[in-house]
This record gives sequence, C-alpha cells and structure tokens, in this order.
Amino acid sequence: MIRSAKGCIVDGSHGRAAISIEGFTFIEMLIALVVLTCGLLAASQLMFVAMSAESLARSKGTASVVAHDRLEALADLYRQNPAAVELTLGDHVPVQVQVMNATNNHVLNRYNVSWNVAVVPDARGKVLSARLVRVTVTPINAGGATNTRTSLNKIINMTAIFSAGVQ
Repeated sequence: MIRSAKGCIVDGSHGRAAISIEGFTFIEMLIALVVLTCGLLAASQLMFVAMSAESLARSKGTASVVAHDRLEALADLYRQNPAAVELTLGDHVPVQVQVMNATNNHVLNRYNVSWNVAVVPDARGKVLSARLVRVTVTPINAGGATNTRTSLNKIINMTAIFSAGVQ
C-alpha cells in the first residue's frame, strides 16, 4: 500500500485507489453535543447560585450596617440621657428603614428594626448601671410584611452593653 500526495491509499496488488477520509461520525457529534449541553447547563446553574449568593450577601451586609447604625444611635443617646424613652426596659416598636442606592435612588432593601433593652445580670450581686441592648433587623417587602422568601429571610441580631460605671 502506498499513500499518494492527495492522501489516497493505493493498493498496489489490485491497482485501485481507496480514499481514507478522517472525521467525526454522526453519533460522535451527537455525544459531543450532549456533553457540551450538560456542561453549559451546569455553568448556568452555577451563575444563578452565584447571583443569589451575592444578593443574599448584600442583603445581610446592609442589614448589619442598619443594625450597627441603630446601636450607635442608641449608644449616643445613652451617653446624653440614659433615661430616654428609647432606652426604657422592654421591647420597642419596630421602625421601618430603607436602604437606597446613592447613584439612582432606587430602594435596595427594606427592614423592620426593633430593639430590646434589659438590665445586665451580674453574678456578684452588684447593681450595674448598664443596659443590655439587642437590635433585631428583619427584611420586609414593599408592603411592610416580613419577607417570606427563604433566600432573603435572614434576620440579623446585634447586641451591645451600654455602661456608665458601677454604683
């Protein structure tokens, strides 16, 4: 057998030319398309999960900022007037807060911010002039109802102790 310049194989004993064409068969192409489709579907699901995780992270991040801001405002109020109405013992009515995009003024997130003020327990029996403040931030929808979507229903709690000293 001899290979000619055109890629044909010439069988010398019978004097005829047999053409050898290399390529993919139809079945091979179908299998390759199925594998490619499965890979693209997996990649698209990963993109969806990544976008959902980014949205949840942004929501939790802004909720943490809102909780921290409320704690800072209450701490400042405690330094000015420890007997203020917002610092009385017990649960306080939720306040609705919106987080806005600074560039286009679109609402990014809405939250109910509530807080509880309690005395600080002391195992030594001393009376502390301190307050234990727990701020709770709950995501809400545009109508004010608690957000029931599982991926966005992440409640943030932050706790701080405000103290002026020991009596």
